[in-house]
Amino acid sequence: MTQKTSKNLLGIYDLLLAAGAIFTGILMIQSSYGVFSQYPKEWLSKLPFESWILPGIMAILIFGLGNIISALLIFRKNGNTSWRISALMGGIFLISIVAQRLVLGEWYMATVQFLILSIIQLSLSGYVFLSNQK
Repeated sequence: MTQKTSKNLLGIYDLLLAAGAIFTGILMIQSSYGVFSQYPKEWLSKLPFESWILPGIMAILIFGLGNIISALLIFRKNGNTSWRISALMGGIFLISIVAQRLVLGEWYMATVQFLILSIIQLSLSGYVFLSNQK
């Protein structure tokens, strides 16, 4: 795979993660009648939030906008460091999933999926880094 192809793949993946984060954040904000109304209310007692609204806003701002910025830099920047923001976002994603697991003390289906998505983002970032070294 060429360097340009791998960078474009990473940029597209970042955009897909951004779209997912924004969509999920909106669902969290609409938690009174959305999908998050089905999650256990006990989780809120373990978290520093009284509702899913603030985590939804954080998902949109941190993961949504962060991945959009990462994708834009990947598509626009010609330097060898365009993968760094994506790796940073993947690292933040991974750490947040691990922290969520530690705080809640249990796994649920989306946790495993999010863990896999963060590992894919980190792997793609690493691949772009390695292709820049050649």
